[in-house]
Amino acid sequence: MDLLASNSPDEQLIGATILRQFVMNPRFSDDTLQNIGTNISVIDRLVEVLNWKDPQEEEIRRSAAEILSKLAGKKQNSLRVAGIPGSLESISSLLQTSRSYSTTADEIGEKTIICDHAHYGFWTFNHLGLVILKKLARDHDNRGKIGNTRGLLPKIIDFTHVEERLLRDENATPSQILTVKRSLQLVKILASTTGATGANLRREISEIVFTISNIRDILRHGEKHPNLQKLSIEILTSLALEEDATERIGGTGGVLKELFNIFFSQRIPENQNHVRIAAGDALAMMALESRRNCLRILKLRVLERLVGALKVPLLRVNAARILRNLCTYSGVDCFDQLKGVAAAAPTVLEAVMSEENKLQEVMVGLAAEAFKFMSSQESNIMFERTGIEEAELASKILQILKKYENPSVRVPRIRRFSIELAIWMMRNNTASVRTFKELGLEKELEAVLESTAEVESFNIFSGTYGLSRHSTTIHSLVETAVQLLEER
Repeated sequence: MDLLASNSPDEQLIGATILRQFVMNPRFSDDTLQNIGTNISVIDRLVEVLNWKDPQEEEIRRSAAEILSKLAGKKQNSLRVAGIPGSLESISSLLQTSRSYSTTADEIGEKTIICDHAHYGFWTFNHLGLVILKKLARDHDNRGKIGNTRGLLPKIIDFTHVEERLLRDENATPSQILTVKRSLQLVKILASTTGATGANLRREISEIVFTISNIRDILRHGEKHPNLQKLSIEILTSLALEEDATERIGGTGGVLKELFNIFFSQRIPENQNHVRIAAGDALAMMALESRRNCLRILKLRVLERLVGALKVPLLRVNAARILRNLCTYSGVDCFDQLKGVAAAAPTVLEAVMSEENKLQEVMVGLAAEAFKFMSSQESNIMFERTGIEEAELASKILQILKKYENPSVRVPRIRRFSIELAIWMMRNNTASVRTFKELGLEKELEAVLESTAEVESFNIFSGTYGLSRHSTTIHSLVETAVQLLEER
């Protein structure tokens, strides 16, 4: 460690090399990292060395970066590294991307990722820089610092760009794909951050003009790289927690279409079905509280396929979520376009009666919205076709309310959806009012009022933070249901 602090370049290199060898040796690694972690002056020196770009200092710079990449893996050390003034700027210097300078405000300079020079290993430093940042980003506070470091987020986003030929090339060098993967992993961590820090990061990431188009290209051409596609989709899902980002995603040509292509794809191997599920999650988020995205989805003419997907075990939860959002947020002028959702009614009704947990929750939610697109005559046909009596459905709603006498974190919306469905039934058929009275709905509604919680007030969550508050409160729904019971 003393050699590292020397003024002699040779001694500095010897010190860094020895430290690196100890850090990389499984036998000595833990003790060495512990000693380095308690010596702030050594960490400070290692961070300083990251800025040394002279080709003659490449070896010591690489050693310092490798040591820091190991050091950042320990939480306490990670905080110490990020706590050194200018440390993130120094780490940023490892990432070698460049854009040509543009003299006008109406264009952006061309991007170039600097590949290895004959006498300098730029790719090695790119990898190490992303590894260090990824490890630092495990800590919530460090994520905010990464976002606040000037020019760092655009650099990270630049590394998510990958050309079509590389994605389609089965012989692409692993290092090139690995760089894209690491950058996507880092962006995913940052975009999924909770609280005010997360909201700021999502806004900044989505405002970088290349973020969504880079992801779109991976969705479009990355069939041979499902892991890259899944990471990309998960980033979109996190970004969509912010209203402005949702609009940017939907407004970027081809993104929604590519997500549906993946969601419905029959060519994806069974062991990669997680990519299709992720695509469904993202699409449900895109349609949530976004009339514009709902209209964009309707233009893609996928309604019939979504209805069919309700019968596919892998897809049915997300298909139900997407359809409910389309019914809820498209607007009254889209009634005719959405009439086709009525074809799903028998499937939805049977699922409400027979399923449990999350699948039951989303199906009850879809029923409460989709059944509105049926006339009384059509609803009678639905009950006849399924062999299910209206009284049986009413009884099921009561069973659900009794089962979830307190809000559930696993299915936080099931009581709300059940009350919505009961309201539809009473408005659709006055005979249902008498049925619900006999079953004791009013008593169960009173019990709901006594046990409501904030967890029932939101559509989605970021960690333990509720986002997208329901426009109608549980109390208001209960009041409506009670009025219907009393009036008829």
